[in-house]
Amino acid sequence: MNILYISSYNPSFVHKDITLLSERFKVTSLLYPWNAINTPINLLRQLIYLIYRINKIDKIIIMFAGYWSVIPVLFGKIFRKKVFIILGGTDCVSYPTFNYGSLRKPLLKRAIYVSIKHATCILPVHESLIEFTNSYYDNSKQGIKNHFKPIKTAIRTIYNGYDPKVSQLTIESSNRILNSFITVALVNNKTRVILKGIDLILESAREFPEASFTIIGIDNKIINKLDIPKNVKIFPPIPYDLLTEKYLQSEFVIQTSISEGFPNALSEAMSFGCIPLISPVGAMPTITKDIGFTVNRRSPVELSLAIRNALNLTNEEKINLRMQAHTQIVNNFSGIARIGKLAQTIEEFN
Repeated sequence: MNILYISSYNPSFVHKDITLLSERFKVTSLLYPWNAINTPINLLRQLIYLIYRINKIDKIIIMFAGYWSVIPVLFGKIFRKKVFIILGGTDCVSYPTFNYGSLRKPLLKRAIYVSIKHATCILPVHESLIEFTNSYYDNSKQGIKNHFKPIKTAIRTIYNGYDPKVSQLTIESSNRILNSFITVALVNNKTRVILKGIDLILESAREFPEASFTIIGIDNKIINKLDIPKNVKIFPPIPYDLLTEKYLQSEFVIQTSISEGFPNALSEAMSFGCIPLISPVGAMPTITKDIGFTVNRRSPVELSLAIRNALNLTNEEKINLRMQAHTQIVNNFSGIARIGKLAQTIEEFN
């Protein structure tokens, strides 16, 4: 079976999907970077590519819905090729109050609607991307069912998957920094500072001088604009091997985003034994399964309460929760299981 895999950029999880799918199918990829400037030329490139190759393609997988999914979906419709769209998060929400979500843009929203309406099957990474009420932030109704009129496209939920390269023994013997918290988030503008809850972490951290907070993934131009407490260290993105060291040194991971699909940073941190503090959005309650602490409303008071409860844990309680976090990811969200379900779904539609 010849599969074309399309994405608007080439993050590690896309590369992993392609690598694992290539063990079962013949996979080619179109991984153009898309932005407001190059969208017209990319649409032309896509059109030319598909005109010449559509007859050699059996099925198409698209990571996220957007401008890049419209032409492949229409080609699939015309030439009777099965098209699968993985919904990841921003393509299912609209938060105009802080300028986030693809569905807040009328033209992009239309492109997403056309894409998911005419796709063979949509593959959200979590059920919340279909229908969700955000009680953490503004009680808004999110997900494609709340933003679009009824769509008859088939839906199969496929969670993200991970293959941690650390054992339980490594988790047990890791030398953690006492009262240490880590947050990993790619932040390159003010919108993402708010989206990822970085502003809340900085505010709450001032109340806990006995604790240390590490935030990784902040662009240097944003770092210079933040008022950073003395007990907070902020870094730009770092290589993965260095990031794993940071995870193994940290007792807790904070992920208090306003919106998420199935956050990789949280899952990876838990696989390395970090005890989670989360907001109840997207897949996070499913990922943590009541392990750690939940910040029920977006406020520094609520986050500080969760941090205080975390700091009050005994050493024995920390060890127990650390192992639960690791086991939760290993047992329930493996990369092999994800690819197996993805392959099964692709073969289901003939």
